[in-house]
Amino acid sequence: MTEKEGMKYLVAIETQKVKSYLFASPFMRETRGASVLLDFLNRKEIKEKILINFPDDIYEEIYLGGGTGRILFKDEIHSQQFRKQVHDLYRKATTNAKISVEWVERKNGENFGSLISRVVNETRKNKTGRMQGVPILAGRWLQPCTSCGQEPACDVFQEHGEHRLCRSCQQKRIQVNYLYRNIKPSHSGYKTLKSADYLQKTYSEEFIFTTLARYNEKAGYLTLLPQDFDDIGCESKPSNYMGFIYADGNRMGEFVKKIGADHTSDTAQKKSLRAFSEIVDRATREAAVEAVLECIEIKEEQTEDGLARRIPAEFIMAGGDDFMLALPAHNVLDVAVRFLELFQQKTVKLQQEYIKDFKLPLSFAPRGLTSSAGVVLAHAHYPVSDLMSIAADLMKLAKQKSADLANRDASGDKNGEITGTLDFMVISESSSETIKQRRQKEYEPGTTQTGDKIRLTERPYTTSEAACFLNTIRKLKEGKTPRTKLKALYAALFQPPLLAQYEALRLRERLASSGASGNNTTLHSLLYNHLDRFPYRIDEKKEWTTPLTEIVELYDFIHPLPCKEIVTKISPAEEGSHD
Repeated sequence: MTEKEGMKYLVAIETQKVKSYLFASPFMRETRGASVLLDFLNRKEIKEKILINFPDDIYEEIYLGGGTGRILFKDEIHSQQFRKQVHDLYRKATTNAKISVEWVERKNGENFGSLISRVVNETRKNKTGRMQGVPILAGRWLQPCTSCGQEPACDVFQEHGEHRLCRSCQQKRIQVNYLYRNIKPSHSGYKTLKSADYLQKTYSEEFIFTTLARYNEKAGYLTLLPQDFDDIGCESKPSNYMGFIYADGNRMGEFVKKIGADHTSDTAQKKSLRAFSEIVDRATREAAVEAVLECIEIKEEQTEDGLARRIPAEFIMAGGDDFMLALPAHNVLDVAVRFLELFQQKTVKLQQEYIKDFKLPLSFAPRGLTSSAGVVLAHAHYPVSDLMSIAADLMKLAKQKSADLANRDASGDKNGEITGTLDFMVISESSSETIKQRRQKEYEPGTTQTGDKIRLTERPYTTSEAACFLNTIRKLKEGKTPRTKLKALYAALFQPPLLAQYEALRLRERLASSGASGNNTTLHSLLYNHLDRFPYRIDEKKEWTTPLTEIVELYDFIHPLPCKEIVTKISPAEEGSHD
């Protein structure tokens, strides 16, 4: 992309309150439609409906996609026109989605990195956005929307029975139907996704469903998508449960600042910021799709259009550094761990490719970027918006660990690490307490006689720790470890500390005498080698912790990984050929 001179006004686009818009309705159709519509507007419509009408020498696109955008304009008049047109576009297309479009004027001699920081600060000041919903006439005979229940219904929609939808939900429902080859579902209730080439032309190559279709078509399959969250629950083991992942990139703002500090010229800074945005967005999409295809048991189904893969997962959001996914509960932790691994690996590889192709002057993260995830396992009927909120809180706890490890690594501490992290929770009932409050209440029974703190959990985990943890559970199940004994051990842990140790030691001896914990078993290693203050071990903070509670809580949800070979690789050349 050619650099243009005299661009003084930087405009920043940020989609605000995305979660409120995505989860206004509890139904998957509207959630998927909202996600598709936001991606469509951000990646496609702003370029093809707005920017295309401006003279080419008036603006310079830095990047646009993943819910954000940075565009330079030559003068204030055009930057204000652009700002108004983006607001109008979102208002007409979505009715009530929030979009912030802010601009700042470049000061004389100001560094481009400083300009970026200033416009980002402006968008943060306007977290509520300036979008106002289109007024709907009120009246005593108006009925509420049967989908979101928040706005007055404005029309009747006949699909899936008679539904009275508000303008916002109607727009989402219409948008989601453009994804499918046929309105009529297959015999399994899933619908066939249109071809990758069609999705690329209609939306973009960077659209998450384009990426998903591209991977499956490379392996010779069409793609079938679920139509309800219950479809996902039916695939879960145990049945009627669902997993939810919310992942977000770590320390992204720090890397943007680093780019500004590493380069003195505007050209290098713009090129690096553009590359940074593209690398993060592509790594998120590809890691998300590959993790799902590798870890989920996928069934084949013959449809009217050909052989298809049934994908029991909902890609709620996958763009920029954000990733939200609903999927069967027994797959959720494996997918989360694999996503975190792949994201870091891909950001390393993509930086190398961009440098080789002269699209990036200097690596901004030689060991890769990382992401942190919050993971929730709950009944499939649990409100998805609540799952998202809980996952967001868990993600924040995971981010704290990732930041701490990164800071220690930077200071030369051998225990520091650049890694993804995740935290998780199995939800059996709703609660008004925060995650920290629940953990303190349920997992911190007191202290030892010497005053050391006891925590009946070792969460959050690093990516490697989580992979090892899941492997331990699988080996325990392969070894036919008595579930009743583990349950008894779990109950013992919640006794007062001394009594907990006594009961746990007694149960350990009973397991030994029954032969269940033979010397060569994973259970023996866990009970005798890894927990030196059985049932606890001492961590680096001198706290007494145990993974046994987490092992028992997840025991029913962890199953053998599917044995399969799936074509999931799209080379840069192949992806680029569709641009």
